This record gives sequence, C-alpha cells and structure tokens, in this order.
Amino acid sequence: MAVSTRHHPADASLVAYAAGTIEPGRALVLAAHIAACPDCRRTLGLAEAVGGALLSGLEPTPMAPGAREALMARLDDPEPAPAPHSPPQRPDWIAVPAQVLEAARRRKRWAAPGVWVASIAKGPGRRSSYLLRVGAGMAMPRHTHTGVETILVLKGAYEDRGQVYGPGDLAENDETVDHRPQVTAEGECVCLVFADAPLRPLDWVGRLFQPFVGI
Repeated sequence: MAVSTRHHPADASLVAYAAGTIEPGRALVLAAHIAACPDCRRTLGLAEAVGGALLSGLEPTPMAPGAREALMARLDDPEPAPAPHSPPQRPDWIAVPAQVLEAARRRKRWAAPGVWVASIAKGPGRRSSYLLRVGAGMAMPRHTHTGVETILVLKGAYEDRGQVYGPGDLAENDETVDHRPQVTAEGECVCLVFADAPLRPLDWVGRLFQPFVGI
C-alpha cells in the first residue's frame, strides 16, 4: 500500500529508537512508521551513524576470561529452527510486523458498536500495545493522557485539532493534549497504539465507554 506520510515522531524518539533505549511496545509502533516513511529512515540512518561514530571513539573493553572459547564453541551449535511463517500482509493496511497481524486475527474483540480492540502485548506497569478500530464518522470521547500515547494510522484517517492523520502518520500525545479525535467519513480507521498508561476521560461518555474498551 503506497502512503505519503505527513506526521512524524519527534527527533528524540528516533534517536532513542536508534540507540535501542525505547520500550518494545513503542518501538513496534515506530518500526511500522519508519518502514512506511523515507524521511524517517534517513533520519534514523543519520542517528545510527552518529551513534556508531561515538562508539568508535571509546576505549576498547577487555574481553571477559573464556569469552573467545565460548564464542568458538557456539560455532558447533546446530542451526536454529526457521522462523515461523508470517501471515500475509493486509492489502488495505500499511505494512506491519507479524505480531500485529496475529493480534488482529486472533485477539480482536468488539468493545462497542463500530469499535474493536485487539491486544498485542502488556508491559510493566500499565503499559500496553494494541490495535484500535473505529467506524467511519465516529468520534472518540474527549480525553487526555496520564503518560505518552504513540499512535500510528494503518488504514483510513482521523481528524484531530485541525490536522488529518492518514495511513503511515504518527502522533505522540501526552498529558498536555486535550482532544476528541474523529474518524473521517470515508471509512473505518485502524490504528496501532502504544500507551504508557490508560487514557483519562474528560466527559461522562468516556467514563462510561472506557471499561468496555479497556484503553
């Protein structure tokens, strides 16, 4: 699926991704965006090059006793089993990792009319990654966040505070954001989400809605 991304992660997020210091759930969302976005792939390449240059200037660390012998012994280990076959990509979504497709296939549950959720993974604390589908023209209840939410559009589009987010676009929302995203009228919107904590509803609709959706 060809996409034209307009909304991107902050540079700090890409640097953390390049350094491998980002949470696995957020890395999953960023990886799908980077795969769809040539601009972010270039930025990531620059961050990795800078990191490599910094590492090359460090003093080498002596190897631990027996490290060379252990490495040589591993050469005789049997070949690892082939990776399990990945399910085919969905032609109406941007490309996503296999575990995202598996979640959509195996763990999708309808939480409200027009809304389904598919859990991907739970992390420490109340961190979670999941898929969220909302029907055409529907609006999320007004809410804010108690942590950082990273959200990537896989299919369709939604409008938020005067900006339209389509396939491949990524948003990072925190406790400073008070919003009520609305799916455009053209069709359903499916998003890949990682959140540090559940969203915080700001109206009675959200407080009623949240226990059923669980996000």
